Amino acid sequence: MSETINNSASVVYSLDGSTTSTATSNVLPINLTNNGGLTLTKTADKDSFSAGEIITYTVTITNSSSQYLNGVRIIDNLGGNNLAYVLSSATLTTSSTSYAVSPIATNPLTFTLQQLASGASMTLTYKAQVIFNLSSTVSLITNTVQGIGYPYSGTITGYANHTIEKKTESSFSVTKSSSLTDVNSNQSFNYYITLINNTSSTASITSITDTLPSNYNLTSSSIKVGSGSVTTLLSTDYTLSDANELVVMKVGNNSITVPANSSTILTLTGNFS
Repeated sequence: MSETINNSASVVYSLDGSTTSTATSNVLPINLTNNGGLTLTKTADKDSFSAGEIITYTVTITNSSSQYLNGVRIIDNLGGNNLAYVLSSATLTTSSTSYAVSPIATNPLTFTLQQLASGASMTLTYKAQVIFNLSSTVSLITNTVQGIGYPYSGTITGYANHTIEKKTESSFSVTKSSSLTDVNSNQSFNYYITLINNTSSTASITSITDTLPSNYNLTSSSIKVGSGSVTTLLSTDYTLSDANELVVMKVGNNSITVPANSSTILTLTGNFS
């Protein structure tokens, strides 16, 4: 059994003392499962895109069941055909070696991969290009990957997705992502709230607000401003209400900023009960 839990964040900001504005992130789904199976995680080398840009995706596939898998199939919907697979770009890495692999289909993008023992993992990396005739109405591309494992009897499945945001030249935006898209109860994972400043002015942050799911338990939080180091937040840097609304206002004695043409990343670590 699984349950999809959606979550988003909002940021109140100003640019060099200008009028205060609010930016809201995408809605991020997390699948909460109560049984083991095939666990997938998906990441990309870019958080934003423009038409024609090439994105490198990495899918980590873990056999979290107790069964030996005779093979694994990976299916990526390529963001509803807003992406196109880059030929000869796929590589599979196991504990012992890396080698090129080819898909058996490109619409949807489909790979048939090797056996996978219980508890073992392998990593599939491939490139996809944002189509040049992308509709002007597309501001986010979310591509979902499905994994199907084949034990001696039946199948087991897993899912993951990743969202990238359209680049803008003169705006401020916020994106919500996570370290895992399928989690079990009490399994620790990270939420990431990325504040992107595409202007030539420093953005001053009044607050970062995230109404967290009611069954989410926050265990720690940290922030990275621009190219600076990661700083662990203190309990005095934020409030967390009985309704699980998190409001982050500062870092120690300093206000939160997003440098010009840079980003600030707030990391929330916790689990679902």
